[in-house]
Amino acid sequence: MLPPDRREVLLDMLRPPVGYRLDAAVGTTFTLSLDAALVVPLAFASFRLSGTSDPIAVMEAVRSAADRVDVFCQAGQVTVPMQASGLFAFLEPMVHEVRRPRPGHLFHPKVWFLRYTADGETPWLRLLCMTRNLTDDASWDLAVRLDADEGAQSYSDNQPLARFIEALPGMATGPLPAERAARIRRLVTAAHRAEWEYPDDVNEIAFWPLGIGASESPRFDGYRHLVVAPFLNDGGLARLIPSPSTDSTVVSRVEDLERLSPATLETLGSTKIMNSAADLDDPEAEELRDRDRLAGLHAKMVVVERSQRAHVFIGSANATDAAYGGNVEMMVELVGGASKLGVERLLGTTDGFGTLLEPYSPLGDAPDDPTEEALRLLRELLRTAAEANFVATVVRDGESYRERITADRLAVPSGVRLTAELITLPGTAAQIDDRRPLDSTLGPLALDQVTPFLVLRASTNGPGGEQLHQATVVRCHLVDDPDGRLDEILARQVDTPEKFLRFLLLLLGIADPSVLMADTGGSAGGSWSIAGTSNGVFELLARAASDRPEALDDLDRLVGRLQATTTGATVLPDGFDAVWQVISAARAELAKLHRTATP
Repeated sequence: MLPPDRREVLLDMLRPPVGYRLDAAVGTTFTLSLDAALVVPLAFASFRLSGTSDPIAVMEAVRSAADRVDVFCQAGQVTVPMQASGLFAFLEPMVHEVRRPRPGHLFHPKVWFLRYTADGETPWLRLLCMTRNLTDDASWDLAVRLDADEGAQSYSDNQPLARFIEALPGMATGPLPAERAARIRRLVTAAHRAEWEYPDDVNEIAFWPLGIGASESPRFDGYRHLVVAPFLNDGGLARLIPSPSTDSTVVSRVEDLERLSPATLETLGSTKIMNSAADLDDPEAEELRDRDRLAGLHAKMVVVERSQRAHVFIGSANATDAAYGGNVEMMVELVGGASKLGVERLLGTTDGFGTLLEPYSPLGDAPDDPTEEALRLLRELLRTAAEANFVATVVRDGESYRERITADRLAVPSGVRLTAELITLPGTAAQIDDRRPLDSTLGPLALDQVTPFLVLRASTNGPGGEQLHQATVVRCHLVDDPDGRLDEILARQVDTPEKFLRFLLLLLGIADPSVLMADTGGSAGGSWSIAGTSNGVFELLARAASDRPEALDDLDRLVGRLQATTTGATVLPDGFDAVWQVISAARAELAKLHRTATP
């Protein structure tokens, strides 16, 4: 069970084994927070950090992981951040929005599949199948973590997982670059070859991708059932608890239990909810809820007992007919003895999660909330709009830039207002008129404000006349992206000598960035000494020029950009110019020798 708002738990699960490094990773989520996505690359960094308190470390982690990580999410479900960060630019190549599989259904899986490598070692594979989105939600969730060696042969039991990964690029709203598509194909091959280590008390594992074409369906028949899901309905429970189940327990939220029909409630043995003691013991809990983030129960699990064995399904699927009748979902089935993995054990108060629950007796047949229904329609409108082909063409305007935003005509219902604004230019919005295609120019923008991320906002009057609002972020196809945009963002982040030295050490893979600047000696430009080492910055750069020349390419562009302005030059530590001239000459000589040696 994952406790609320604990992103560092995800980092621990993503972090490579000791001695290994990330080779490639693919993740899926229904809802995506760009802020939360910035944290993920910290798991793969050579330095160990668990939060976003150090923007320089986050930036370098994202930059270094961007070419090895792909994240797929439902189009129209990228949340709008409270404040745009320049670091979002480094997420652009990683994020891929996905179309709905069909009207009324969603792309909903929450999976990570990762491949790690180490010199002279067999590649290490890891699968995370979770109930948590890549967001800052304050909710209780579940996760299954499976580790494996990558073997030399394919295993038929892995075919459903491999098929799921293989299907991801084809679901995206736009084509993936060739190198990213090729990397995912390599992950598909690795998934086929996984030799899984079974968790304790588990003797069988099965993968159940839902909604990606004809495939077998999991069996839910048995004599005892436990269903845990925040969202459920009559059709979903009828599928998960088929008669003649003699013992069933359903754990959900009050709102969804009350919407069940009395006929369905009569078939259930007991119904439970999360108790108040299980809520966040955190003064920020109410603030999280005020931002429309999920709180409370978000775990999804089905436990079926038959023939003295327990079949535990954990993953993204809620207890709804849509989840098992058209959504794209992923569930992992763990099979073991009922005494170890069964309902009674899981609901126990000693080593189960029974202490988090309390009985609840719903009346049923509660009507739908008209305000929630109006909000649902706004969210569906945004998902439809997010699937459109938005194009952002960058136009130079003197010393600044503007972006021309175009898209085909979007259907906007009567009484709804739909607008578009750049994530870096809040408050300057273009209204989307359903009578004509979108064609609007936004700006002016500084170079570091140029972005493909567009915020769509939808609003309407609620049943009581109140204004209702929903919003999402979409990624446009960016045309004429200015040269040096990412370098400019990097330069704006690295705006002091201390930050420059910190970035330099992180770039060179120094495991503990705190070693820098042991004694500044009163110099505003910083010191070349590094605490706890006998090597100065010059020695580190000289070694990198020989051993890791590619690491200095990014530094060279940053130094050039800083040297080009009077303000930027003050960011470089005292004496760095002379040192960099020597290093640059050495790099040029090494490159010449390499060209000469290459046949």
